[in-house]
Amino acid sequence: MLESVKEAVDTVDASKGCLCDLFSGSGTVSKYFSEYRDIVAVDIQNYSGVLCEAMMGRLNYVFDINAMMCEIKQSSVRRKQLSIFGELLEYEDTCMEKARNHEISDLYEIIEKGSIYIFIKEGRNDCSEKLNKVLANLKKNISYGSDNELLDSIITRYYGGLYFSYQQALDMDSIEHFVFKLEGLVMIKSLAALLSTASEIVNTVGKQFAQPLKVSDGKGKYKVSLAKKILEDRSMKVFDVYEKWLKFYLSVGEDSHKHFVICDDYLSALDKLKDTNVSVIYADPPYTRYHYSRYYHVLETICLRDNPKVTTTFPNGFGGISRAIYRAGRHQSPFCIKSQAEEAFDRMFRKVKELGVPLVLSYSPFDASQAVTPRLQTVNQLIEKAKMYFNQVTTMSPGEFTHSKLNCAGKNFRANHEAEILILCKN
Repeated sequence: MLESVKEAVDTVDASKGCLCDLFSGSGTVSKYFSEYRDIVAVDIQNYSGVLCEAMMGRLNYVFDINAMMCEIKQSSVRRKQLSIFGELLEYEDTCMEKARNHEISDLYEIIEKGSIYIFIKEGRNDCSEKLNKVLANLKKNISYGSDNELLDSIITRYYGGLYFSYQQALDMDSIEHFVFKLEGLVMIKSLAALLSTASEIVNTVGKQFAQPLKVSDGKGKYKVSLAKKILEDRSMKVFDVYEKWLKFYLSVGEDSHKHFVICDDYLSALDKLKDTNVSVIYADPPYTRYHYSRYYHVLETICLRDNPKVTTTFPNGFGGISRAIYRAGRHQSPFCIKSQAEEAFDRMFRKVKELGVPLVLSYSPFDASQAVTPRLQTVNQLIEKAKMYFNQVTTMSPGEFTHSKLNCAGKNFRANHEAEILILCKN
């Protein structure tokens, strides 16, 4: 719907001035508009800032990818990590080979119970003797004396076995160690390539990070039908995928228009725009109760390269560590909270009016008579709210298309073919 969004933006702002993409996410809208306008990309998530900068920034020299890949593969840090995790990697190889011969139980156990982070923090008494042994040996070998050493195995310790194979996670850790020694735009583009690599190889339903695969059904029986996809995803070669994405990010970027990236919440960002030349706002906020940050928490950790605390299953601390290894303190958008959504929109409309610029708001309608995921505001509610702040409020439909439906059968509701409405607001 990018062309429709451009038509709406040009309708409310014919000056072709600077556009603020207020909830920039993966940067698709910002990248598209950077060919036509100066851009301010805003999102509270760090991964978004990396992707936006990587896609819009132009690197004006040739970067030696081959030299980089050779250095990563031959680094002393990588050799050390291969030694520390060696026994676990060999065990995983054995499990993968058995799964190729239709013996899936050991590989499925890794996905269900092979979290290194949980084993170290809580231990396990429900896994096989074989898996318990290799994880116990690994726990002895991992150093706790140096935070810097732990940084070199973040992806493996937190997400190996669950979202990726252990080998894939370790390879990504090797890349990240090198990337964080770089500086400037080449560092951002190299990090963006790692984010895209993680997104491509992740072994989950829908290629998102909301939770690892559930390989057992309600009766505890393994889902044999998942085996082919599990083996395909976990056999993908990280270095090959990474090199492909790195070439992509190094090749993109826009010289003809300026861009700026703000990593902040929407209200603070709008305050920061008061002394800028922004002439129009495009806003595509969340519209359901699902907290989107859980779909990107792995990417956020890769960007921050920290050792985050992990949430428990229940907010009161009971229930043990969350199976999905969610970061503690994840951002929860007020647009996703029923009791806060109305006020969040009110504040956004008010702030935009104070800036004296028009707004194009993208929102998804729903039919209350159908079993669709309820939106926290209706389009009519938003139109009435907008009229409190803007003299001219009109709507535009980009045409028929569907949002991706959730994979859980119980939430796989009927798709709305008019999946997005553009609300044009100006004074």
